[in-house]
Amino acid sequence: WVYQTAEQFTNLARELDVEPAALAVAWVGAHPAVTAPIIGARNLAQLEGSLKAVDIAMTPELRARISALSVAPPPATDRTEERA
Repeated sequence: WVYQTAEQFTNLARELDVEPAALAVAWVGAHPAVTAPIIGARNLAQLEGSLKAVDIAMTPELRARISALSVAPPPATDRTEERA
């Protein structure tokens, strides 16, 4: 499901005519619990691409559309008794 989600996300970025990295940074930055996204650029071109996030209008509708691309992963623990 990870590759399918990545492909759908990339297609959405193309549809919006933005770089996938910029869209990802804008989406993360729009989350109410996030103070500031951490950008892991390895070179100047990657950094410049990610910084284009400030030009993306992350509406609630767009944020919901991106969030709906993937299901939530299972818990990272096998302690299912804690969920009861």
